[in-house]
Amino acid sequence: MARYIVSDDGEIEEDLPFTSDTAEYEFPELDSAERARYKELKTVIKSIEERTSDAPALKKGEIEKVYENELNSAQCSAVFALTGPVLVIAGAGSGKTRTIVYRTAYMLQKGIKPESILLLTFTRRAAGEMTQRVNQLIGSELADRITAGTFHSFANIQLRKYGRFIGIMPNFTICDQVDSADMIDLIKNTLDIKKTGKAMPKKGTIAEIISRSRNHAKPIAEVIDGYYSKYSEFSDVIAKIAEGYEKYKAERNMLDYDDLLEKFLELLEKSPEALERIQNRYEYIMVDEYQDTNIFQGKIADLIAAKSRNIMVVGDDSQSIYAFRGANFENILRFPQKWEDARLIKLFRNYRSERTLLSYTNEIIKNFYVSYEKALVSNIERVKGRPLVKRFLSAEDEGEFVASEIEKLLESGIKPEEIAVLYRSSFHANFVQASLLRRGIDFAVYGGIKFVERRHIKDVLSYAKVIQNSKDSVSLNRIFKLVPGIGAATAARLAESFAEKGPVAIEAHAKKKYYGELRRLCEMLEVASNDEIKITKVLEIIIEFYKPVLEELEDDSDERLKDFPVLIQLASNYRVLENFLTDFALDPPDSKLSSSKVTYDASENRDKVVLSTIHSAKGLEWDTVFVISLNEGSFPSEKAVTKIDDLEEERRLFYVACSRAKSRLFLTYPQIKLMYGKLSSTALPSRFLAEISDSYYEIS
Repeated sequence: MARYIVSDDGEIEEDLPFTSDTAEYEFPELDSAERARYKELKTVIKSIEERTSDAPALKKGEIEKVYENELNSAQCSAVFALTGPVLVIAGAGSGKTRTIVYRTAYMLQKGIKPESILLLTFTRRAAGEMTQRVNQLIGSELADRITAGTFHSFANIQLRKYGRFIGIMPNFTICDQVDSADMIDLIKNTLDIKKTGKAMPKKGTIAEIISRSRNHAKPIAEVIDGYYSKYSEFSDVIAKIAEGYEKYKAERNMLDYDDLLEKFLELLEKSPEALERIQNRYEYIMVDEYQDTNIFQGKIADLIAAKSRNIMVVGDDSQSIYAFRGANFENILRFPQKWEDARLIKLFRNYRSERTLLSYTNEIIKNFYVSYEKALVSNIERVKGRPLVKRFLSAEDEGEFVASEIEKLLESGIKPEEIAVLYRSSFHANFVQASLLRRGIDFAVYGGIKFVERRHIKDVLSYAKVIQNSKDSVSLNRIFKLVPGIGAATAARLAESFAEKGPVAIEAHAKKKYYGELRRLCEMLEVASNDEIKITKVLEIIIEFYKPVLEELEDDSDERLKDFPVLIQLASNYRVLENFLTDFALDPPDSKLSSSKVTYDASENRDKVVLSTIHSAKGLEWDTVFVISLNEGSFPSEKAVTKIDDLEEERRLFYVACSRAKSRLFLTYPQIKLMYGKLSSTALPSRFLAEISDSYYEIS
């Protein structure tokens, strides 16, 4: 296998540009379609890089002078660019959020109506923090009138307003990922699947396959061949499940996460009336983290902005790492192709990292096959020294070294929360955790089961979903399975019957032992369905009914009961049950939400070293960062080295990891590692280490 690069003139060339050691690495071969696509992407980028698009003449007054005192020249260019399409490439640590906040404040100070501004972000927290900072900056609460939130939450609002134009009733239920998997399981069990020697993929994997097919606009069979090849014989069956899944949701007025975007795009494309209303409302569109948008999100933003043409997208192509969630890396690369008069603004001054660390991460950028040109600069000199690359005999030795260095850093006065250990996969951190425990060093692990996915929380929310939508057969199936004496098959049949007929459906079970429990359940649902009682009271009624059920199900029910006051307090901020359930589905509290606190803030992990996957670390920063298990086959993953797009995403993941460090960066790998329960010797460090000149790091 050979490595291919795209030259400056857009041609594909075979190349091995590194030291002789890198000749040992295998590189994916590009087929003709990949060659053509990468050549085209290179050409598109080159066209905007070379374009001279002068900014419109700006008459500067006192307001502009204030901004020029607070921001650098590139940030000011982005802030003052209020009209036309604008692409902002914001390098790591370059003050992206600050720029968006100041641009929003500037728009309001220039008299633009807040109701005409749409700010799309990737988390509700990010949107909330931005609007709060804008209010602080302008000294008023004007930013509260801006529409700011995630694509999914915005789609939800618009579908409830205008969904009727495409046949969607406004009281639809939103299914979270667990609901979707359960629904798929129900559908799978109704099919007559021919028995073979191989096991069918689990419901969660089938849900992933279907979602990936939709987000990448590829047939099920192609997705399975590319990423789930061991299930290739089940392609036809999974395609039938996907077809049944779509029908099932439509009949019950249910939408999953992908539906919110797909149906919203369908609304914009098929309803001129809805499109015109939305376009007339929003004249200024901003999209944050544009490199992480998928096909639907990219099209949605383009359609809304098509009338006013005032769209600014902000992102960093070097930090696009969510293809597995459907992110389309090409959106940010092809923006100049969709908006031919787009201006390009680059934020290249880094306010995070020490200069020698930045020199190293700039070298990573140079190895991308195709990207916007960027060389970040910094005036920060906190620590003398380059990144340290260190090899160990075993992962256990690697863990001991990391723990030992952390101990030294803590003794030198570095705060625990300013130290992070990052890794490609969770199991890579096992030996580090063990070594930290032996030394009595406290640590926080980012990730885990989300609050909303805990069994008892999920159960209580299922009762609430049935109250909101009595046709929600997934939630009905879940609560019927909680009734003693009812098995999976009976619960599924009863859920279907109840969704169609309502409470009268239980009369067919009048002679069963569990009939009395069904009556109690229906009575509880009827009492809790009273529109005149508060949401908190609804939850209290449900929890009181559910407590004895939980006590029978779980040995640690006493501990689990402590989570219910948290749930009730979260609900106290809502007047309408539908809004509470919608927000809980779209932006659920995560595992950081402890049973003793309702809101999470960084102080919960104070005095703790952070252990995190790289995906969970994006957007964060620490004084000192350890990136571990940098072996070929581990990072990049052995599954990623056969496809150019997958390998490039792994390289971007490495860039994200290294660019989290402010002062110190340790890059480590064991020579002997554990693979599938067996020791496997490998002499190769990650290619991402090998492809950078040793003049940019130290070797220990």
